[in-house]
Amino acid sequence: MEKIMSEADAFRLLEQRRAAFTAAAAPLLAGTEVGSPADAADAADKLLGMTLAAYQGRLKPEAAAPALRREVYSRFGDNLVPLLKDIIGRDVPVAFLALTRCVDAYWRSAARAVDAP
Repeated sequence: MEKIMSEADAFRLLEQRRAAFTAAAAPLLAGTEVGSPADAADAADKLLGMTLAAYQGRLKPEAAAPALRREVYSRFGDNLVPLLKDIIGRDVPVAFLALTRCVDAYWRSAARAVDAP
């Protein structure tokens, strides 16, 4: 019988594959304010860091991400589920992707970051 991936396993895989996630996410930020490919990779890594912190319930996870324009947060968030599936695998738990978990944690933090002074 095949073991079903747990949320904890998915989270660990995401942390372990952070560089691969960042590399895949960076080109998706092209055409936004982030500028160079290196800047896009840095922004993608910081947004993933914010996502991980939010998922873990750390205080003020949005502090891990730079002050970016709304378009950058939106583009990253819109691509979050497909990226997670590509990096973690197709058997990533639905609960990890569900609105009450990883993706929702990202959007809550992104909204606070966009609204921050």
